[in-house]
Amino acid sequence: MKPTAQPPGTAPGKPLLLYDGECSFCRAWIARWRRVIGERIEYAPYQDAASRVPAIPRERFAHAVHLVEPDGRHSQGAEAVFRSLAHAPGHGWGLWLYRFLPGFAPASEWCYRRVARHRPAFDRLTAWIWGPHLVPPGETLTAWIFLRVLGAAYFIAFVSLWTQILGLVGSQGILPAHGYLESIRAHYGAIRYWYLPTLVWLDASEGALHALCAAGSLLSLLLVAGIAPVASLAGCWALYLSLATVGQAFLWFQWDGLLLETGFLALFLAPWRWQSRPGSDPPPSRLALAMLRWLLFRLMLSSAVAKLASGDASWRDLTALQYDYETQCLPPWTAWHMHHLPAWFHHLSAALMFVVEGLVPFLIVAPRRIRFAAGAAVVGLQVLIWLTGNYGFFNLLAGALCLLLLDDGVWPWRWRAAREARM
Repeated sequence: MKPTAQPPGTAPGKPLLLYDGECSFCRAWIARWRRVIGERIEYAPYQDAASRVPAIPRERFAHAVHLVEPDGRHSQGAEAVFRSLAHAPGHGWGLWLYRFLPGFAPASEWCYRRVARHRPAFDRLTAWIWGPHLVPPGETLTAWIFLRVLGAAYFIAFVSLWTQILGLVGSQGILPAHGYLESIRAHYGAIRYWYLPTLVWLDASEGALHALCAAGSLLSLLLVAGIAPVASLAGCWALYLSLATVGQAFLWFQWDGLLLETGFLALFLAPWRWQSRPGSDPPPSRLALAMLRWLLFRLMLSSAVAKLASGDASWRDLTALQYDYETQCLPPWTAWHMHHLPAWFHHLSAALMFVVEGLVPFLIVAPRRIRFAAGAAVVGLQVLIWLTGNYGFFNLLAGALCLLLLDDGVWPWRWRAAREARM
């Protein structure tokens, strides 16, 4: 809109956003935007502040939000929303689309008018999709719980490997680590440390392999206890990478790579302090949280794509589960019972699996309750796999990533009250 003279009463250098203070839908969304924008702009119900901008007829405020900027620019509706959000770092993309993408401005204004005319219905829809927390309650407690579950996954991985390490890569093992490193040394020379990063270069003895597993187990327990979480995570990651590198074919499974990638990204999520406490930890990094959610998305979607692209027709015609239970590695006793269920059940199970792995991941970026439902679906699938298969810590780790789809508003009130009492 064409700029006009600066309205009297507006704060110099600070835009003024006016909204309908009698509309619960408007108040809720203003509170959400305020969480994003902060105090970079001023917020006021038009019932109280319309007199500050006499150039705008009062009746117009009842139909849309209005933004009045210090230079006199006045905007309303969707444009006012995008201009307001553009004051928050990283949220200017909507205004850019509004200004430069053909058709975006009229489409967004049309949508805004539809919503404005049916605010009671959209108020109910908002409550259904977001629940009581349209304003994000944060993820500090959620991140604290996630790091403890990750520590438990590390502990299971280290202890399990500890009991097998000598038989796998010991001096008398199936694929001795010492011989493997010697062949790498002879072939790659000085660049061997870059090609094969492992602490086992320092000592490949059986005692050293035991020591690495023991140290990893101890550090994972420190992570569960919240002691020096960043240092504990860094140690767990370095130790497991060292063991996975010399573990060769025994530690090149999907869950080994997933543990290493999750552990690395978690370094940027963990608080930099000696003792992690949910009541005093700082909010987790938004970028780290997004990257871990992106990891979950890639994990699930790639699982579906790998099956369909494998060339195995049994996945495409949904008959694979008729054979999977009896051909998987180390099938548990439950697999025998699953294998003998009717063919129609296996077809339905395969179809639902593809829905969870191939479609549900796209709901990770959906509004709050839909995102929670997506996480529940993935966790449900992981529980079923855990009950009927034998995949070590994989299911626990995938479930831990699903925790990061939640926020602090889902945890029991007593947990949240205890956290708030310590802040």
